Amino acid sequence: MNGPRIAILGDGIEAWLFAALFRQLSRRSGTLLVIPTSHARGADTIALPPVVAGAHHLLRIAPATLAAFGQPRYGIRIVGAGGAGALIPYGSYGDPEGPGNFVDAWIRLRSEGRAPALAALSANRALQSGGQLRADSDPALLRSISAGWEIDADRYRALLREVAVSHGVLCSAATAAMDRPAGAPHFTDGNAIEADLLIDASEGGLAAWTNEAGWHGRILAIGTAARRLDAAEPFAIAGVLSAAARLATFLPRPDAMPLLAREYNRLLAIELAGMDSASAMLARLAGRDTPSATLDRYEARYRFAGLLPADPQPWTRDIWLSAFDALGWRPEHYDPNIDRFDHDRSTQRFDAWRAMIDRHLPGRA
Repeated sequence: MNGPRIAILGDGIEAWLFAALFRQLSRRSGTLLVIPTSHARGADTIALPPVVAGAHHLLRIAPATLAAFGQPRYGIRIVGAGGAGALIPYGSYGDPEGPGNFVDAWIRLRSEGRAPALAALSANRALQSGGQLRADSDPALLRSISAGWEIDADRYRALLREVAVSHGVLCSAATAAMDRPAGAPHFTDGNAIEADLLIDASEGGLAAWTNEAGWHGRILAIGTAARRLDAAEPFAIAGVLSAAARLATFLPRPDAMPLLAREYNRLLAIELAGMDSASAMLARLAGRDTPSATLDRYEARYRFAGLLPADPQPWTRDIWLSAFDALGWRPEHYDPNIDRFDHDRSTQRFDAWRAMIDRHLPGRA
């Protein structure tokens, strides 16, 4: 088979998710070999962010298949000091395809002290609280909903492995060594791993082959092996998805590896900065004072100008707004060039949207 030879070190969800997705995105170019590593068993369940839906669609994994051993996850659960809980919902406030900007209108009223409770405007929050969608739910409401999964880890891993193998991914009978010898990763029998690129998807089980996240020499660390972040949100899964997409774009060639690695790492640094700030926000919501210069900048912009983060990061503006509001941050001003709705028209929009949620999502606690 023509193309690069790529070996994936790991045998967990991150390894098989990367293998299956990269195989499809790279149009089955080259050889893709998964080399198992022995590692401690993780949690019984794993959280998947909404962005994984795109990967499942590409891999032809139907929601009904996942529903057999998982349940939808409509937001990020936060457990604070003393066991107090909070939810940062996924999805959008208002119809994402509707006229105007629902969020900017709310920020304007919030700066004036007249905004309705944000929690009442989230269909995702209503679903998390036990609401059941009616069969005739308004399309605008459906477009505002975005869900991840809380899923059985072993069964999900087995499903990904089955999909990856069916798409031509190979699985080594030998395992990778756990120690760090002089040179490169190798098999436990001492033989070298012959590959143009080694993907460390060991989920932290292997010794660190490099001192930095990303692509260095022949080794590229992805997911948890690249960076461990707040456990409340599955940043590693999102990182695995973007790693597969980024690498498929580059399709590494031995003669261009240094150049491709530099560009990969530049993009990864932007992604990790966003994930770091989101992780710091989750820590603060849980009552831990975690320093983050980026998050401090986000807070200042929101408080002084009503501006939400626009830098490349793993959260939408709506999720950031939920987190800011949960911490009690209030904007002092808003951008008058963004939203043209006056107070009465904005209030009417919010009332209509809240009524739609109440009508189409009955039964919640």
